[in-house]
Amino acid sequence: MRTGVEGITVVKVLIGTDGRVKQVAIVSTDDPLFADATERQALRRWRFRPATRDGIAVESWKQMTVRFELRG
Repeated sequence: MRTGVEGITVVKVLIGTDGRVKQVAIVSTDDPLFADATERQALRRWRFRPATRDGIAVESWKQMTVRFELRG
């Protein structure tokens, strides 16, 4: 990736009942490399408190904006 570059990627993530990201959908991005990096990070590392319905964890979609700043 290039240094000294900033970017924004908007994604929708499907959060499973265990709080892990099950699926990522790119909504918009400044650069395809930002989108690829966001998807990899989301699937490997992001964790959430799952949504609940009647006290039971359920899958849900969440839209998020991810900002990047690459420093050299």
